[in-house]
Amino acid sequence: MFLVGIYLVSVTTAATAATKARPLCADSSGIFLGLSTDEDAYKSHMGFLDSTDDEDMRQSWTLTHEDHVNPHEGDATPKGPQKSYDGRYLQVLEDSGRTYPPHGEHIEHARDLDKNEVSAFQAPYVTFLLTVAKEGRGVHTLFLRWTGGDTVGGGDSLYVVMYKKGKKGTKTLVTGQQTVKPAVVPIETGIGRYAGCCYDMVTHACPCFSERPSNATCADNFFISTDKASTFGVQCRIGGGAMTIIKHPEWYLYAGQEAGDVMDFDSEPWDVTCEADGSNTRDSGHDFPSWELEPGDHELRIYAREDGTALDGIYVAGPTGSAPTVSKRYSRGDSTFCPKPPFVSGKTVGMVFGGLAILGVVWFSRTSKGSEIFSAVLSKPSMATRYIYVEGV
Repeated sequence: MFLVGIYLVSVTTAATAATKARPLCADSSGIFLGLSTDEDAYKSHMGFLDSTDDEDMRQSWTLTHEDHVNPHEGDATPKGPQKSYDGRYLQVLEDSGRTYPPHGEHIEHARDLDKNEVSAFQAPYVTFLLTVAKEGRGVHTLFLRWTGGDTVGGGDSLYVVMYKKGKKGTKTLVTGQQTVKPAVVPIETGIGRYAGCCYDMVTHACPCFSERPSNATCADNFFISTDKASTFGVQCRIGGGAMTIIKHPEWYLYAGQEAGDVMDFDSEPWDVTCEADGSNTRDSGHDFPSWELEPGDHELRIYAREDGTALDGIYVAGPTGSAPTVSKRYSRGDSTFCPKPPFVSGKTVGMVFGGLAILGVVWFSRTSKGSEIFSAVLSKPSMATRYIYVEGV
């Protein structure tokens, strides 16, 4: 006896399915590696400054080809970041001088980087999925291969946040290890306390002065008055060795590198110095992004703070991992993807049985009894809802 039914089959093609990042697993040395040139190692999410943003102006981390320069053709100045591993890197585009949040604003919590009731903007971000094995429980430290997108300090900062993924798409913020950093206050704090700050075009630091310094110390075109500096969110160190303990860092700020804006990934191949819960024009360099991770799936998010910022890859050292070797170069395909599951999975089995059922219906329709039944169904569609038992077939 056969049970014959009518099936509705839904087919989703690869072209219409949502793009998902393949999860990364630690290799035998305890390292997670995700390269920008490996397009399936991450997912890019679009950002905007407010709800009225023109969709054509919305920015995202975009896979960009390196602009190679031939010094024999005249101008040897690079037009963008150089020396990426594979001639391709992620960059926040369009590069139009935007910042997230806008100039003069500060984030207070990691959630402020996402559009919600508190913030009227969504910072463009890229996500990497990390699957921590049972034996991988422990402290994980992030190293970034990144650089600025220009030589004037207009695109060289980003935020890093870690989440623990739960069931049904939920996520929980993972705070970092307790750390310390120099104590700071907004430059506008206290009437007349600060006359302004002196901006460094190379490091992007803007040290504050209680009185305007001489031209020998700070040229006129680099001195920024307190009123103007406050619109850029400048913060001043209290000094005297005053420090602040950050018990549960929600995010880490990368802003500026040792060599300044040289648009060269190799100038500081793997950067680990940053600032916990930072929001200044330059990070303090006192902190290291590290989290105590439990077994399971995690989502590392890298948010743009300034457009133009470029990323070549991430390197996460687990409890048994070592710091990256600056001389080692990686190639396309070196990302540490988790092994793919066996071909025969629950979904695969379902597809197989579904296919067999359809073949059975086709075969049955070609028998004399089946032909009679299907002719009746076609002439009277209401019969399609009935199950038909056929004896002796």
